[in-house]
Amino acid sequence: MVPMPSTTSNDHEVSTREKIMEAAYETLKKEGIKHTSARAIAREGDFNQALIFYHFGGVNQLLVAAAQESSKRQVEKYRERIEGVTELGDLVRVAAELHAEDVADGSVTVVTQLMALAAYDEELGPQIMESFRPWIDLVAMALNRAFEGSPLRPFMPLQDMATGISGLFLGLALMSRLDPDTFDEERVYSMMGMVSGMLANVLAGKPAMG
Repeated sequence: MVPMPSTTSNDHEVSTREKIMEAAYETLKKEGIKHTSARAIAREGDFNQALIFYHFGGVNQLLVAAAQESSKRQVEKYRERIEGVTELGDLVRVAAELHAEDVADGSVTVVTQLMALAAYDEELGPQIMESFRPWIDLVAMALNRAFEGSPLRPFMPLQDMATGISGLFLGLALMSRLDPDTFDEERVYSMMGMVSGMLANVLAGKPAMG
């Protein structure tokens, strides 16, 4: 994270919260949800674990805050990359590039660990899911640009499509984590690129395989 100037007690508190969230993020990446405890997070960030409870109330609340912060950073990165993308094929290509980058820097690991937490905690699940909603809105915005001018645009449920695509992206992230040696992301995205090309032709009134 970009360090913030600390000139007041409030600035110092914000900086401390950011440090704790960053430590939680790194612990999830390295240790997984099973071993992400207050002690492990404090050890990663080199601070007293009591700070976790002082600033966040507990580990679960900290993980929700870390999920929200992580999502915010990811969405900003994605927004910059898809700015100006108006073709479905280009959207798939950018999604493949972002997925590869997320696998390489460990972001996929954090996302899958947060998904695991969300699946088994009825209270935290909706809060963590809420952190993914900006992704869905971003995809909906990109789809709206891609289908702009199409006569079918008024009849297309773009928000539902965005939810499905975001779910697919998260599912691919999970599968790449579960079976990294045999799961071939490039082939999956290549197939998606082919399908998007066929769909673009249909929407343009051309033969699907033209």
